[in-house]
Amino acid sequence: MSKIQVLLVDDEEDYVKAMAERMDMRDLESHVALNGEEALEFLENNSPDVIVLDLRMPGMQGMEVLERVRKEHPHIQVIILTGHGGEREEKEARRLGAFEYLQKPADTSDLVRTIQGAWKRSIQVAKEILRESREEFDRSMTAAALAEGGMPEEAREMMKPPPSPKARPGGGLKVLLVDDEEDYVRTMAERLEIREMGSEVALNGEQALAMLEEELPDVMVLDLKMPGMGGMAVLERVKREFPQLQVIIMTGHGSEKEEVEARRLGAFDYLTKPVDIKDLMERVRKAGQEKESAKE
Repeated sequence: MSKIQVLLVDDEEDYVKAMAERMDMRDLESHVALNGEEALEFLENNSPDVIVLDLRMPGMQGMEVLERVRKEHPHIQVIILTGHGGEREEKEARRLGAFEYLQKPADTSDLVRTIQGAWKRSIQVAKEILRESREEFDRSMTAAALAEGGMPEEAREMMKPPPSPKARPGGGLKVLLVDDEEDYVRTMAERLEIREMGSEVALNGEQALAMLEEELPDVMVLDLKMPGMGGMAVLERVKREFPQLQVIIMTGHGSEKEEVEARRLGAFDYLTKPVDIKDLMERVRKAGQEKESAKE
């Protein structure tokens, strides 16, 4: 089995080379770039699985490198590892597509686990890009054949973009995870993606309701205790406005009284954290089946 390829980008030479040695000892294959320009030059001829990127460096700053990487190499996952960032920088990094945001000094074991998670995401993204490329090639060839056969209208119709860029192959379930514990919920989303379930994240109730206006998932997994609109209020709104959407409550702060209330409001299921991922997967599948049954 080939090793995970990691590019470490940091201008602190002693620090980054020591980190590279620690990564290599844990069966990763690491490469070092001492600034942003050097990192981008490396990417011209190499394709690492994961980049671990500092923010503050001479010349090109880490945020610009992140933006360039996500635009030009979308399958490569970027982990920010910095000693200078704050809440504003973290929000901007996540907006630009960073897989994770960590503060120095990072525990080596935690960093390795994060890299492994990012690597799994890179594989999923690469597969999706390859699938879309193959579909685009097939559509182009079919359209060309139609045009040559004197059917230009049919050719133009064939070349129209797919109706939904978020649609998943094989009709996999789409799950909206709603929880204000960002690290927890994004990790949970990763674990669902690895198991071929589409997942999106909302960090509060208001954001979740706004996302439902754009696209309705198959299942919502909802925390109860969140700043602003609490989970029970979200559940009530969802069952009133989107009654076909199945909602699973997943909370670390619930009680028997709240479970009774949640089920009264229409929750499909009620789980208490920590949740076994296999158990959650099974509940989500059952909720998805319930949604399909309701259509018939």
